[in-house]
Amino acid sequence: MMHIEEILNEYEYILDLKEKNIKKWEEIFPAFYSISKINTKTLKDNNMLEDIKKLLGYVKPLAVLPEERKIKRFKELKTALNKLKNKYLIDSFEKPEKKINLFTDIKFLKHVGEKRANSLRNIGLSNLYTTFFYLPRDYEDRRKIKKIINTKDGEFSLISGKIVNFEELRINKGLTIINYSVEDSTGVIILSFFNQKFVKDKLKRGLEFAFYGKVEYSYGRRQMKSPEFFEISSLKKEILPIYPLTNGISQQVIRKIFKQTIPQVYYYEEYIPKPLIEKYSILNINERIKGIHFPKSFYHKKLAYESMKYEEIILFESALLLSKKSSKQKKFGISKKISGELLKKYLKILPFKPTEAQIRSHNEIRKDLISKSPMNRMLQGDVGSGKTVVSEFAIIDNFEAGYQSAMMVPTSVLAKQQFLKIQKNLKNIGINVALLLGETKNKEKKEIKEKLANGKIDLIIGTHALIQDDVVFSKLGLIIIDEQHRFGVNQRLKLINKGISPDILVMTATPIPRTLALTIYGDLDISIIDQMPKGRKKVKTVLSTDSNLKNIYRFIHQEIDQGNQAFFIYPLVEESEVLDLKAAKDMYEKLKLEFNNVALLHGKMKSEEKNNIMEKFSSKEISILVSTTVVEVGVDIPDATVIVIEHADRFGLSQLHQLRGRVGRSKKQSYCFLITGNNIPETTKNKLFEFSNTFDGFKVSEIDLSWRGPGKFFGTQQHGIHEFKFTDIVEDMLLLDKIRKELESNQESYFDEKLKKEILKRYGKKLNLINAI
Repeated sequence: MMHIEEILNEYEYILDLKEKNIKKWEEIFPAFYSISKINTKTLKDNNMLEDIKKLLGYVKPLAVLPEERKIKRFKELKTALNKLKNKYLIDSFEKPEKKINLFTDIKFLKHVGEKRANSLRNIGLSNLYTTFFYLPRDYEDRRKIKKIINTKDGEFSLISGKIVNFEELRINKGLTIINYSVEDSTGVIILSFFNQKFVKDKLKRGLEFAFYGKVEYSYGRRQMKSPEFFEISSLKKEILPIYPLTNGISQQVIRKIFKQTIPQVYYYEEYIPKPLIEKYSILNINERIKGIHFPKSFYHKKLAYESMKYEEIILFESALLLSKKSSKQKKFGISKKISGELLKKYLKILPFKPTEAQIRSHNEIRKDLISKSPMNRMLQGDVGSGKTVVSEFAIIDNFEAGYQSAMMVPTSVLAKQQFLKIQKNLKNIGINVALLLGETKNKEKKEIKEKLANGKIDLIIGTHALIQDDVVFSKLGLIIIDEQHRFGVNQRLKLINKGISPDILVMTATPIPRTLALTIYGDLDISIIDQMPKGRKKVKTVLSTDSNLKNIYRFIHQEIDQGNQAFFIYPLVEESEVLDLKAAKDMYEKLKLEFNNVALLHGKMKSEEKNNIMEKFSSKEISILVSTTVVEVGVDIPDATVIVIEHADRFGLSQLHQLRGRVGRSKKQSYCFLITGNNIPETTKNKLFEFSNTFDGFKVSEIDLSWRGPGKFFGTQQHGIHEFKFTDIVEDMLLLDKIRKELESNQESYFDEKLKKEILKRYGKKLNLINAI
């Protein structure tokens, strides 16, 4: 026999079949009636029986109604069914006998004490409030007693039966096994208890008990090992949570604790704005917390999780908006006077016309520079889209207003490259550019620092060397941080504190959808360069195997003969005993036999050596560069037309896109060869094939995210990203955007004290540092 949830689910299934045109109108009532006739006999609730009769009455005339009325009645029927589900499958906690302070230390709760409190603190449970949001990892359905014959191997089941036999076996001094034979009308099951002599006092031959445990088939018979047992009269048919545990805490103990803490949500005031509760059909705080921990039905659990997802997004997006608003209210930036004449002069000598996206992004940045609030903006764009040019525009505006700029990049190779490029471009309009690295000679360092402090340097480009205590600015107005995820929050703040509310522009070479960027990077404004410079050709991307390398080598010889250059990329620097992969050092030795002018570059080299190799590669003294992913970002060699990436299946798609971006940086046709073994999984092959036909970095990121998920996708960038419990930031991207926009438009009415109070409880001191720059 079914319980009410199963009956209502069956009804819903029939309606779904009609919507898919699998069932005909005339088949709906007989199907409903058949389910009801067999299963409603066990329902003892008269109101429930009456409601099901009404529903059947609603269905009965469906087949004979005119078509228009059928469709209308069908919609009404679905609404009525949902009302029944909400009425019988969802509930909330009743008023507890005693009200307990939410922030009562966990050790003072019943069944806890100091020892268990220490164990609970290890899993983040410090007070009553924290128990509300400690999620079960699974659930046990104990609402339905199964017949022994219907139990399945490996499945947890609730059974009941009479104890018909008993034996005690002493295996050795340390092990005693007590076996019980329990039977119902369909069969027998053996229950085994290990070193649990206390069961003999409770489980006696001839008595009936209920048992819950994992069923195993062994030698043709069913058995359970150390099941839980209950007197039939005390058996509660319920869904129970299974929590992640720690040493010293069992499921029984944690449930006892939670059964006294979770009902306290009754006294907790709702904090989600009423219009949002109504719009998104969010369960109230009592219903949703109960649905997470002690749901009345799996329908209740499903709605509770959906409601908690909405709650999570609303709280997080509200926190970001409040943080942003607070930051702008507290900080008064420098309202810079920019006429734009200097930039006009620069644009006249620029050898190309900026794209519309570059101009739009710069206009957004200039607006921030002029504003009284400090700029806090991210500039993102695809590989080769021209982010550096836009940063130059910002530097020119900042210089015109009378302020210094600082650009911090993650590696000395990139810092030197940026310095050479930007110095060459900006010297024509009188901007004095300097480079400061860790390896800069002491005498030169001293001179640079003096000039910086005296205001004789207008733009300083450097690595972590910029955040040293003795680096002092005369009038720092703009900070540009390239690949900002490569720097920790404290490092970024150290540079920011060298000026008085300077404007901040961060750049990233990993393009991700705007909605996702707003979620991950918190309270930053976002500018996107979504156009490529004219004349750039798509990099022809070829998926190949080791067996084709000789042909690829012949092709590279042809490219080099035409004055072009090539990269060979490997996942490892040196050979590994654990991983069967080619390494850069070994392949460098082999490629030297195949090609002339080959060099090796990897992260373990000293900065001076790396810089020397990159200078030679830039000046074309080197034709082939064998490297690891140290060249992944920013390296700009216009005559490099071929990149060969071996073991391409070992890289994420976004990383492959960055590597592919090392070629195709001129009007020449460029090529990317993705080399794999012959036996890679079909799914990996499909993923690489999809990548080879996708050239938009934003689309590549979406594919990569869907394949790998946010955790693996962001990797080291994950530091500082808010951890969502109920929300999938990829699947729920549109919902995140929708709710953010609604909150932005209704800040005055939605952001009351109850909501702000809850945000402070959840985020506390983190509020002003959520994804801080």
